[in-house]
Amino acid sequence: MNYEKKILATDMPKCYAIGMFDADDFEGFVVATEKDGPIRRFDLDGNAHENVCDGPGGVMTVMQTPGRGDQLMATYQFFSPNFGADDAKIVSYTKQVDGSWKRSVICDLPYVHRFGVLTGADGQKWLFACTIKSACRNGVKDDWLVPGAVYVAKLPERLEDYDEEHQLELTCLADYQLQNHGFYSAPDGSFALVGTAAGVFRYVPPASDGEDWTVRCLVVQPTSDMTPIDLDGDGKDEIVTISKFHGDTLSVWHETDVEDKYELVWTDPQKRGFLHAIWSGDLCGSKCAVIGNRKDERDLLRLHFEDGEYEVEVIDHDRGPANCWVFRDSEGVDHIISTNRETDEAALYTVRA
Repeated sequence: MNYEKKILATDMPKCYAIGMFDADDFEGFVVATEKDGPIRRFDLDGNAHENVCDGPGGVMTVMQTPGRGDQLMATYQFFSPNFGADDAKIVSYTKQVDGSWKRSVICDLPYVHRFGVLTGADGQKWLFACTIKSACRNGVKDDWLVPGAVYVAKLPERLEDYDEEHQLELTCLADYQLQNHGFYSAPDGSFALVGTAAGVFRYVPPASDGEDWTVRCLVVQPTSDMTPIDLDGDGKDEIVTISKFHGDTLSVWHETDVEDKYELVWTDPQKRGFLHAIWSGDLCGSKCAVIGNRKDERDLLRLHFEDGEYEVEVIDHDRGPANCWVFRDSEGVDHIISTNRETDEAALYTVRA
């Protein structure tokens, strides 16, 4: 693969979250900061257009509200898992007639880290939110005394109608989720994968009102992040995992002939400090995973399957990616967005085979 890099921003310290945004005015994406900083809009060419907000930051997740070209959803004031997210919330940003953006609180949810929207077989949309922990003692670093949880709620049509005094009511679906960090949402919203210290779990929404959620454990291994992809092209998914929490080990688990059972088929012999960014899909006609680590070499990587082997290619070096995403533009050209947190750099890579 050939990669051409464009630096989008160097004034967004600890840039972190990425969300695609097919807005009413133009198609593009947003980038947000982990620490104090903005949520900024870019077009698909990587040109900056406006700040949705100038702060306060603490954005672990940002996404377009389904069906809305004028609204985003984001985590708010999650500044650190080490006593830095007691005031965290999920909020919406709605564009006003005058061009400004109005922020509204959807719900208070301390230590909310990842969230997404899932869709049941009956079409019901669900807010699916994960807290990395539920509390943290002041001054105690890496405090995991109180595990995180998974919360759900039926997604209302008008998020802007909610505020500090009138919040969306959440239901706790799973209340003992230690180091609840990894999150993957299927493109069609039919399921989510959640990575915890106990492994990888799949959550499927109720098929109809009154039915239960379906939860299955697919991988028994402490997992920080994961993504499913059929790398070897045999028609069965692999799950690419990062372990342990903020760990240094990249592995591939392959679906077996037994339903919901995966087996370990490959582990990267090279340890990579603080693996974090992860995406999977089609890149220039090749099924792959794009991965980044935040310590040591601080690389952006491509994991693919070639000549019967899993192989790792270095895309960029010493940038420290926190998150990444891939999109294809109207001319059929693929691009990687990377928030290079450790070097305060948002970057866009144009990719050609």
